[in-house]
Amino acid sequence: MNEEKKLRDYNLKITSGLSKKLVKGQDVALVNSELLLFGVFDGIGKDENSLEAALLASETIHSSVEKNEDKSVQNSPNMLVNALNEAHKEIVIESTFRSVGSTTASIAKLTRNDEKIYLAWASVGDSRIYLRDANGSLTALSHDESSGIYVDNCLGNEKHFHGISQEGLVELFDKGEIVIVSDGVIGSSEEDSMGIEEINNILMESKTAQEAADRLTNNAKKIDDKTAIVIRIKS
Repeated sequence: MNEEKKLRDYNLKITSGLSKKLVKGQDVALVNSELLLFGVFDGIGKDENSLEAALLASETIHSSVEKNEDKSVQNSPNMLVNALNEAHKEIVIESTFRSVGSTTASIAKLTRNDEKIYLAWASVGDSRIYLRDANGSLTALSHDESSGIYVDNCLGNEKHFHGISQEGLVELFDKGEIVIVSDGVIGSSEEDSMGIEEINNILMESKTAQEAADRLTNNAKKIDDKTAIVIRIKS
């Protein structure tokens, strides 16, 4: 999947690539080129209903951001945190009627102010967000909220939801890249892990955002659902 959007007045083009390799079918991706909103949701565990949690989280967050889009750059991370909290509540409410499960969520939104463009992001669980700057340096914005095989913080499980502590705002520049991936890409053990250097090499060697996303899922070693979104910024 390939989405392009030119930001009016600033001559910047946003190109995104999405790749999914499903084993259990519990990953959901959100790509909205109009809102410049992106997200990866990974239903947790072996619960076959976890896909429902991931879908509900994606839909709720999309609706929340669409309704409450804050034009203030400084408030945009808080808008995402509020959307994640709303998604958690929606899943908990829905779980009183049927088995829904729980999910991770890593979301990012591009926003602008004057002649600058920013990335607002927020995350809960073990999906991951990375930022590659114009100099080719890749940095992990979010961290893994899991211990061993258990996710310690997730949406939809009141016992295992400890609030949103991961969020931020970063100024973006020409030739920057954002990567959002499920843990199926990153791996969870020494044998199936994909390190930050390997991710960076894939980004550097890929000609397009779509090629980079495809190579991330194709090179992932973990036997799990694999979802990758790559967003490129260029003038």
